[in-house]
Amino acid sequence: MNSKTAHSSGFDILFIISIAVKYKTHLIVIALASIFLSIIFSSEFFIKPKFKSTAIVYPSNLIPYSTESPTEQMLQLFESDEIRDELIQDFDLFAHYGVDSTDKYPLTNLYGQMKENIKIDKTKYESVEIEVWDTDPIIASRMVDSLITKMHKKVRTMQREKSQEVVIITKNQLDLKKAEMDSMEHALMYIRTKYGILDFENQVKSFSKVYYQEMAGGRASLGGGRPIDKVMDGMLNKGGEYVSLKEHLWRVRGTYNDFKISYENALKDLTKELTYSNLVTRPFPAEKKSYPVRSLIVFMFTGTMLVLAFIILVILENSKRISKV
Repeated sequence: MNSKTAHSSGFDILFIISIAVKYKTHLIVIALASIFLSIIFSSEFFIKPKFKSTAIVYPSNLIPYSTESPTEQMLQLFESDEIRDELIQDFDLFAHYGVDSTDKYPLTNLYGQMKENIKIDKTKYESVEIEVWDTDPIIASRMVDSLITKMHKKVRTMQREKSQEVVIITKNQLDLKKAEMDSMEHALMYIRTKYGILDFENQVKSFSKVYYQEMAGGRASLGGGRPIDKVMDGMLNKGGEYVSLKEHLWRVRGTYNDFKISYENALKDLTKELTYSNLVTRPFPAEKKSYPVRSLIVFMFTGTMLVLAFIILVILENSKRISKV
């Protein structure tokens, strides 16, 4: 085959243009037919339209459990089995998504549809975006609201469980310190009543002066039977114990007060009502469908059919040209 033949059998630009001109009517018909068919098959009779509802939230008041960020922790909460199962029950998703519960793998089918229709992702701004797609715009919006509410409930339950543990622990510590204080106060009361020691530090100064004066006059002696002798004996024998008990009681009372504050704070944590997200974008029922994008379907289908038809025409015309050489 010479160079002329090779050139005539190649796909040059003039050859391509000539085919487009020759079959322009056919191509127009194909384009119109493609547009018509794509409009028909993208209608709601063949593809159910879906409406999108969106919310964007930032985490707040979340207690860290590990090295994860608050946003990552929020994502884990949204993806919990408890929230998923409550959502299935509240919106009767088996019936809503048309999943037969008697099928071989009903939960697998349902979870697959939920994964397709519910998107929860972390944004580049450390917020969480929630998207729900549904054939009913009101249900889509309600499901987004429900997810946020259930996340709050889940966090509140988890934090109250921890607070309840703290309440029990601090209450036990409080009771132990209270019992210890009562025991020491009882021992101090016994010393005060039995030995007449009321305020050892001040009492010993004034009483010792009087007592030694009595001893100098021969009217008092250790171990004697007079009341003043008994009080002095009590100070000598029980004074150290009294001071030790009093100082230890002061320290225990301080620890008791610290536990009491911790206990009261734990009780507040147990009953407080907090929200755990800041809502930036609120969900609302969409006014128009988000899926399918009909214009895109028409454009893609028509373009594909035209390209396919033109390739076939080029191949056929090129075969004819080669056979004539």
